[in-house]
Amino acid sequence: MGANRWRSALDYNARMAETTLDFFCSIESQEAQEDLAGSAPRADVWFLLEYNGKWGKSALKESAIPEDVKIHLDAMLATVPKSRLLLIKNRQARQGIAFFAALAAEDPPALYEFTLESYRDLLALDLAALAEQDPALDAQRSKQTLFLVCTNGLRDRCCAVHGLVAYQTLAAEVPGQVWESTHHGGHRFAANVLQMPQGLSYGRLGAEPARALLAAVGRGELLLEHLRGRSRFGEPQQAAEILLRRLLSVAADEGLTFVDSQEQGLDRWKMHFSQQGQPHVVTVQRSEIGRQVHLSCGDEANGPVVQYTLV
Repeated sequence: MGANRWRSALDYNARMAETTLDFFCSIESQEAQEDLAGSAPRADVWFLLEYNGKWGKSALKESAIPEDVKIHLDAMLATVPKSRLLLIKNRQARQGIAFFAALAAEDPPALYEFTLESYRDLLALDLAALAEQDPALDAQRSKQTLFLVCTNGLRDRCCAVHGLVAYQTLAAEVPGQVWESTHHGGHRFAANVLQMPQGLSYGRLGAEPARALLAAVGRGELLLEHLRGRSRFGEPQQAAEILLRRLLSVAADEGLTFVDSQEQGLDRWKMHFSQQGQPHVVTVQRSEIGRQVHLSCGDEANGPVVQYTLV
């Protein structure tokens, strides 16, 4: 995006913030001291498709991508358990259309990269085989780390206000690895950033936290104060890992490993972790602390503030 276009977008977002500040869902969430732990979107497999057109509230449905391709993608997503599709774009000139598959639940996580000549090239691509790591696709494996910043302002204005700042900051530091994306989930935690292929979800990333995230990734660490969770886990497992890491001061990504989980009754789970061979057993409790927050800007729907604690 040119400098003038960036400036216009940021000026617009600033004016909008001044006039409707009290109604920003991200402001409500922070005022309610809503913890990020356990709030990550859930997906084992992420498909990322470049689309530089306008993103609506229902981005794929409202896009100009050919209808037969949309039908094919929907059918393929239905066959791949716990999979999601995001539309992505960045401001770097490139040939063709980028398409990625991030397998966040694999050990280690895997990333595949394709360059399409047209969207109809997807009709010949078996996403189910891709999700199962078909050896015939080994040539498409990539060692990149990608950062996806939700900037889908027509879905929620907090993502435009905060997402553009996070995108600019990250793109200035690691150009080519950063993409704007459609909605991840959790508007009120904007700016939301996904690290791929690990499926790590971060929230409330302003400019300085965004730079801190890159520094942490360079050290092989997690930015715990902004970590929402790993997309391959359910909310209780996400929260338990983050809370235990905070307790033990373990930021190294490979320093703590989830083993298993058992339900212990209503909203309570026992979790087993391993810290370089040393076992840890914790019990995590889910509770609602009473205050209601808007789940999205411009949406009257409220939801409780959820809190996970180690007991």
